Amino acid sequence: MNSQDARIARIYTTQTGNKVSDPTPNAPDVAGKPPATAYDLVVEIEAGNNVIDNAPYTLLITSLDDTTGTAVTALDPAVPAQKFSSPPFTNVGLDFVLVRAFSIPVPAAGVQNHLFHYNAVMYNSNFQIVSVLTSEQFLLV
Repeated sequence: MNSQDARIARIYTTQTGNKVSDPTPNAPDVAGKPPATAYDLVVEIEAGNNVIDNAPYTLLITSLDDTTGTAVTALDPAVPAQKFSSPPFTNVGLDFVLVRAFSIPVPAAGVQNHLFHYNAVMYNSNFQIVSVLTSEQFLLV
């Protein structure tokens, strides 16, 4: 990676506490059991070593219901203020990596058997760093 750049490397859903992408993140582990009431949304960000300067950046993540074509703010994570700093970024060779998992509660009604995806955008104050990424689609059961 360029030492002056940063990007959203991955965004995916998974069952709570897991680290592997899952297209049905709240599906029960055993048939006949109820679905989970929450799942994790994982975002991985990579940054060059010259970017880790304690400068703030904005991370926006929105969910879209592909079944209805509408935004679903109830599935949007609460993203706190962000800074390019170590920690929370971890040094990996010449670059830095941040992996964040957001717990997303599943609404009791209106989302079951719907197909969704997330859009994420990250940018710094002078827009010299801008990254956009869309997750794979996932189904809530």
